[in-house]
Amino acid sequence: MGLKTKKMKTALAKSTFITFWLILVNLLAVAQTDSLTCTFFLYPKASVGCHTYISYQGNAGTSATYTWNFEGGTILSGSGPGPYYVGWTTPGYKTVSLTVLSNGFTCSSSHVIHIVPAPDNYSVTGGGSYPSGGTGVHIGLSSSQANYGYYLFKTGSTQSVANKTGTGGAIDFGIFTAAGIYKCQAKVDSAPTSCLAMMNDSAIVSIAGNVPNQAICIVSFDTAQHGNRIKWYKTAGQHIAHYNIYRQTYQYNVFEKIAEVPYQHPNSYIDTLSDPLVMPHKYEISATDSLGGVSALSPYHKSIHLEVSPGVFGFNLIWNAYEGCSYLTCRIHRKIASGPWAVIDSVASDVISYTDPYVTGGLAYYFIEVVRYYACPSLKSAQDDAVSSNVGVSAPLGLGENSADPFLVYPNPVSSKVSIMIPGTGNVESKAMFLTMEGKVIGEYDLTKQRNEIDISLFHPGIYLLRIMGNQSTVVRKIIKE
Repeated sequence: MGLKTKKMKTALAKSTFITFWLILVNLLAVAQTDSLTCTFFLYPKASVGCHTYISYQGNAGTSATYTWNFEGGTILSGSGPGPYYVGWTTPGYKTVSLTVLSNGFTCSSSHVIHIVPAPDNYSVTGGGSYPSGGTGVHIGLSSSQANYGYYLFKTGSTQSVANKTGTGGAIDFGIFTAAGIYKCQAKVDSAPTSCLAMMNDSAIVSIAGNVPNQAICIVSFDTAQHGNRIKWYKTAGQHIAHYNIYRQTYQYNVFEKIAEVPYQHPNSYIDTLSDPLVMPHKYEISATDSLGGVSALSPYHKSIHLEVSPGVFGFNLIWNAYEGCSYLTCRIHRKIASGPWAVIDSVASDVISYTDPYVTGGLAYYFIEVVRYYACPSLKSAQDDAVSSNVGVSAPLGLGENSADPFLVYPNPVSSKVSIMIPGTGNVESKAMFLTMEGKVIGEYDLTKQRNEIDISLFHPGIYLLRIMGNQSTVVRKIIKE
């Protein structure tokens, strides 16, 4: 009887232990399930075409499995727990859900995001100049969309200077006094950088009565249009309406305005009415703001004028020194006939004459280049930045206009047709060649009559070289095309 009772007590103890173990396992499972979280962050609103930020914030480890459903959203980047950048192409309410599997346990959660149409483009309004000491100027937006956020930024800053919530109508951001360029961005959520849309145009604020002084960078000969090209420094944020270009008149240090160049145009102007083949010219510039304030005239720059003439010992070059910037050296460029340009020598900046004794025949072309210390800003290339004289040309004695000339050329200047008379009966064939002042051949003609007429009406106005080659002589004439 005692043995039976002992066995019954042992069986009861085992049963009690098993029951306790099962209860403990269940309690641990419940505890594990309750501790696994599936929370994630999601902005409540985004716009079509915008990639919004989504990120898991639960306590599962990196070895967990994450199953996301973005309801048709396109994943720009992200994997596993995230963060993700996801965008939608259609408006509406989208449900984003997440299921996490970790150590045999799961949890799930979901959030709804409202996808609204992308912000419309409106124009920034207002801005302008105000008198020094005044109250400033208004800046606004031409229209807005209800409940969209609009943020005004000053160029160069990442912090908004004003923000408004759209009402469906125009927006006034207020009065602004700080000079600069203002732009506007639209957003549909409170994220610092996501879902931004830049609005059209910008507003410029400047203080009138304090127009900054301007400065010329270079004045150089333009070979394409045979005029002087003036280039100047251009500074943003000054609310310049246009630049004024002045050229010295026939009176010393008396300048007249020859052009206005809008601020938005390139900082360069070609004076096609100048005579760089005849004489040097002085230039100054000023700037005008939107209220009509004008800066003082800049210091002048004076171009280089080069003359070339044949001499007993070669070609004689003489030019005036460039005025307006400091330099130490000038380069002398030369080409023979239609050959390539080459630098034949360099001279100090105070030298203004040179004899080239190494040319014995043919047309020779020259120009002088100033070697500057600093380049001009906002120019395309170093060649754009070069200061050069006009192109001078000459022929050895006996081939130019100083020789006994058997040919008669008229009229000169000419507007359409030029006549060339050949001495004698005209039975001997000759040739005529028109060249630009840089040596480029633009026309060749046979002269088969005593009186030959050549139509040059399609030539651009300017100065050309006419080279007439006969059996007994060759002459070179300068022809002015009106």
